[in-house]
Amino acid sequence: MKTDRARKVTTITDHRSYLPNQWVHLAVTYNGRLMKLYVNGAQVATSGEQVGSIFSPLTMKCKVLMIGGNALNQNYRGYIEHFSLWRMARSQKEILLDMVQVTHEVDAPLPQLVFRESLLNVKSTWSPMKDSPTPEIEFSSHPGYLLDTNLNPPLCGQTVCDNVEVIASYNKLPNFRHKKTVRYQVVNIYDDYHRNPMVSHQQIEFQHRHLNEAFNPYNITWELEVLEIKNSSLRNRLILANCEISKVGNENCDPECNHSLTGYDGGDCRIVRHSSFNKKKQNGVCDMDCNFERYSFDGGDCCNPEITDVTKTCFDPNSPHR
Repeated sequence: MKTDRARKVTTITDHRSYLPNQWVHLAVTYNGRLMKLYVNGAQVATSGEQVGSIFSPLTMKCKVLMIGGNALNQNYRGYIEHFSLWRMARSQKEILLDMVQVTHEVDAPLPQLVFRESLLNVKSTWSPMKDSPTPEIEFSSHPGYLLDTNLNPPLCGQTVCDNVEVIASYNKLPNFRHKKTVRYQVVNIYDDYHRNPMVSHQQIEFQHRHLNEAFNPYNITWELEVLEIKNSSLRNRLILANCEISKVGNENCDPECNHSLTGYDGGDCRIVRHSSFNKKKQNGVCDMDCNFERYSFDGGDCCNPEITDVTKTCFDPNSPHR
């Protein structure tokens, strides 16, 4: 497991391997401070390396639950009879009780139980990863969702304006449609010589004009302020939302960092082939086949400004040229 702000993955294991053709009850708990692994109700491993929430409020909307494998196509070989997900860390006593309840199929309402899956109707509820490159979302929200004043972060790829309840309330309440002025700022980054901007003046004006045309029927006017920054180093950087630098090359495939300009999460999201690295290591050329954390990012060649364009090839989080 790795929380959003952790620098590395923590792995806890049992002291013995599993036995073929024999059912085992596994339970993993995390309370924000301690990870614990239980095998058949007995605690066999613990770790305090990870601290805090597993996901931040913004990234949790973009996460997908995968059972029996991961994004690197490393799959579990065996059977899963039951799967339960809880909102809180279960105690050892509760885990022992869970084993009995699963055996006797007790369906009593449990407030802290997110869901319990028997995997009998897999294809009607789950999306097999082998059938498509990415999981598909079957549903977006509970049909009985009611609007309240506590707006949670929207679903991945959406904004508050995609919330039908919010738009319906705006259209129904006249007080919402008084004249409003929204001030916004566009930060445009140039190189050190005030050239090569992120967007042109024409693009900014085009966007500004269309914003006012689109919101004019709702009595909303937009005021534009443009901030120009001259910084070549910043201009050449790639900004990925929710992809913290500590996630690149941490031996865990983070989908938010899976991009060609990060070296596909520092190689974590690629299948590494152990071909001819020793021949290519520190040969004065940035070999992209070896530009992974496992190979020290081609022995440092891909972060050497005298050899390559480090703005496009340097994925090492610890390099000053990153």
